Amino acid sequence: MPTSARTRSLLTWLPATILLVVIGLVVLGTFAVQGSWWAEEKPSASADQKASDGSSILTDAGFDYVNVEGIVRVRIGEGALPAEDLGLGANAEKSAEFRGPVRAVIAGGDDVYVVDDIGGLTAVSRNGELASVTLMFDSPGTWSDAVEQALAPTFGWDEAQITSLDEQLAEFNQSGTADTFTAVVGPSQGGAQVTATLTFDPGSGTTPVALTFEPGN
Repeated sequence: MPTSARTRSLLTWLPATILLVVIGLVVLGTFAVQGSWWAEEKPSASADQKASDGSSILTDAGFDYVNVEGIVRVRIGEGALPAEDLGLGANAEKSAEFRGPVRAVIAGGDDVYVVDDIGGLTAVSRNGELASVTLMFDSPGTWSDAVEQALAPTFGWDEAQITSLDEQLAEFNQSGTADTFTAVVGPSQGGAQVTATLTFDPGSGTTPVALTFEPGN
């Protein structure tokens, strides 16, 4: 059936109308974001994002604030808040991947550990207390990068463990009996017990690094 001139005119305007509607929705969305908490230059943390002692709440809401501020703060061991006050169950685990690298400030007893370029975190509670916090670096590098990145800070590890890492890796490469090589350094003794885990993948050449903090003795 042939279309009338009026129908053809309506069809001609239809794509433009749809485009205007889409643009309108984008503009409305932009104004909504600009007027939201996320767009504030230095937003204040709410009660479900930061604990009474300044520690980060270990929930999605708390991690949202970490992404904005760029710092995650956790106290473990002596003086730490109960797991419930940090948003965790009595026996629970919570993980997060941050939108970009953040700085981690971990307090244990009288010691404070500052670690940069953190891309993820896993917190574990046991019997109502924070039992461990594991930090994952943002971008895995080579084995040499991992050793420098993870072991450059002074965590109080036994120097003999560090100097033997390259020798252990050489033995792994010669044997070729496993898919990956995992090296563990620590735990150190201090306000927090710190353990580094380096996992070398010969296929990709990358070595993810994890730092685990547990209550000190």
